[in-house]
Amino acid sequence: MSTGSQDPSDRPLAGPSRPAVAALARPAALVELTSATCERLLAPATPRLARVHRQQIDRDGWPDFAAFDPHRYDPGLRRDAARHWARRAVAEHGSVHQFSALTHALCEARVGLELLGPLARLITDEVRHAELCARMALAIDPEGPGASPGAFAWPVPVAPWPDAPPAAERERLLAWSAGVILVACCLGETLSRPFYDALALVCTDPTAEAVLRQIQRDEHLHAAFGWDALALLLPALDAGGRASLQDTLRRAFGGFETTTACGLTIDQVAGTSIDLERGPPNLGTLEEHHYAVIFFATIEQEVFPALAALGLDPAAAWATRPRPA
Repeated sequence: MSTGSQDPSDRPLAGPSRPAVAALARPAALVELTSATCERLLAPATPRLARVHRQQIDRDGWPDFAAFDPHRYDPGLRRDAARHWARRAVAEHGSVHQFSALTHALCEARVGLELLGPLARLITDEVRHAELCARMALAIDPEGPGASPGAFAWPVPVAPWPDAPPAAERERLLAWSAGVILVACCLGETLSRPFYDALALVCTDPTAEAVLRQIQRDEHLHAAFGWDALALLLPALDAGGRASLQDTLRRAFGGFETTTACGLTIDQVAGTSIDLERGPPNLGTLEEHHYAVIFFATIEQEVFPALAALGLDPAAAWATRPRPA
């Protein structure tokens, strides 16, 4: 998604926002920031388009954002949480961009419709997630976006990988698509799921929890799509395509670690555990240590076995990953 800032307060946002995308993205200087905000993202279109939009995204019981009670929470807590939710909205908006590009590439590669149908669902889900996060950010912010416009800046989406090859080069196009699915779904969505599980556990506000659980349910589907789609594409890759995919895995591991572990190493969290339960007021945030422990545990317990089952070499990729600076 967005390349993000180096502000330490922003680092935990990477976890539930599919962080490898940020780490693999083009340099920040190439990202053109605009003056758009969450308010602009939610600007109305026409009544007809609004009806179609709502039919697509308003499911699972749309959260009642008007029911949020601001008096229950300290303004500082609300402001910090609003920043998190705004950045998540930007990340989800970036997913719309990425899955749209993947759909375009797979259409040009002439894959079956049973692969394109679920992918179209993912795009709709990401539009829904972006709106949910943006509306949550605006509902809880105590001062409005004008008080801290940088927190609500809306960057132009930038893909974290090179453009797709020409349609005439079908083998390369399939290899490119496999790499995108590996990073965005098999890694990104698989990691995103336990982060949202944890956020829903610690959140103490019913409105914010409703948003988290709606997104949480979709992440399970998105991760499953990634593993099934990658298994479908792998047999079509030649030796060069598989080698490229292995290198993509190596670089993605380093990217995820850089942006998700919040500067903590696996040695620092080895043997530690986290107790996730409702306690002090929480509007949907985790501590840095929580992100790091969940990240390393998910890589070891879920990602490694799934990659090995597909014939990839996660141990070699992890051992040679770019290390955080």
